[in-house]
Amino acid sequence: MRSLVAFKDAVLDDDFMPGRNLSQEKLEHALQNGDTVWIDVVDAPEEEIRWLEQQLGLHPLVVADLLREDRRPALQVLTKYMFLSLFQPEIRLNKVRGMEIHCLIGANYFITIRPERATAVDEAYNRVAQTVGPWKTGPSHFLYLTIQHVIDSYYPQLDRISNQLNRQEEVLLQNGINESSRKPIYTIKQQLINLRQMVAPQREVLSNAVGEERIAANPEIRDLFRHLYERLLRIYDVVDTQRDLASNVLDMIDSREANKLSETVGRLTILSMIFLPLTFFTGLFQLNFATTTDQLQLPISGGAMFIGVMVLMIASVLFMGVYFRRHGWL
Repeated sequence: MRSLVAFKDAVLDDDFMPGRNLSQEKLEHALQNGDTVWIDVVDAPEEEIRWLEQQLGLHPLVVADLLREDRRPALQVLTKYMFLSLFQPEIRLNKVRGMEIHCLIGANYFITIRPERATAVDEAYNRVAQTVGPWKTGPSHFLYLTIQHVIDSYYPQLDRISNQLNRQEEVLLQNGINESSRKPIYTIKQQLINLRQMVAPQREVLSNAVGEERIAANPEIRDLFRHLYERLLRIYDVVDTQRDLASNVLDMIDSREANKLSETVGRLTILSMIFLPLTFFTGLFQLNFATTTDQLQLPISGGAMFIGVMVLMIASVLFMGVYFRRHGWL
């Protein structure tokens, strides 16, 4: 647990430096005194959650949410505070996972509870620690900076997926299609679906948060949150666009496989056409001529007939081969 504190009697000028990493006893006094506090809890043990429950009077349902991973953004507005859940994405082992960041926003405090890998909070925390501007606005500005860096964390993941998709397209164009062509595209498409499932509910959460009194009361902060909402909408559109591109690549693979199958079927059809006259001649000159009277006698010898049939068969094969080649079928 780490903390930043601006005491009531602090002068918010360029020389302002917040108090850092106060003990729990001093944090209790700061919360009771109305000082502005940011507490960042990393990989929170249950005893720290219980301490926050005692100090802030948290609702049991909120405490239950803090103690488990919901895997879905959420917003709960209560009388004394607002509870907000965000997700920072990460790609591990070719799978998109969401790191849940819980935020508690009260009149004079801002609490973040998150895993250590959620570096978006670190960036916002360091910015608040080094600049005086956010302290003039209070916890709502801390929330704005946190959401801003969470949204920014989506762009590197989208760039990574876009580069992978472009690379797969180049491989398909250069090397053609093989048995393993589909798997990377399906992996990319699954990553985009997981990102979309994280962005969509966060978009609704942020839209509802903009209308809350703690944010809407300050026009400047309200406009900043509207800007974040627009950025989240653009991310949602980019995810959908990338997913359409992945679908187009899969369609290209299907089209090429269909073309290869069509060419194979065409070759087999041409071969069957070439052998068709052979079947015709061999069937025609078998012992299929029968009468009820005398046996039919051909005016040529058997050897000449054999040679004639072979010549016809070879000539028909050559003729059809030349004909198909001239038409580009062979």
